[in-house]
Amino acid sequence: MNVLDYTILRPGGLTDDPGIGKVATGDDPSVSTISREDEAAVVAALDERQTYHRAINLASGSTPIAEAIQQG
Repeated sequence: MNVLDYTILRPGGLTDDPGIGKVATGDDPSVSTISREDEAAVVAALDERQTYHRAINLASGSTPIAEAIQQG
């Protein structure tokens, strides 16, 4: 049986603000925001096996994107 690799992103409210390259993961996304630019950068970083089979909440934060994705 083949298993589909997937990652679910749950961003907070999307803004048109410029990206800062830093995010927070794990918080309730319904009470936070993230720029569309930073969300796109997260999508580009999802080719990492540690992101497979996970749901990741996203918000603007202080952790560099690559580091935040690895931490979960």
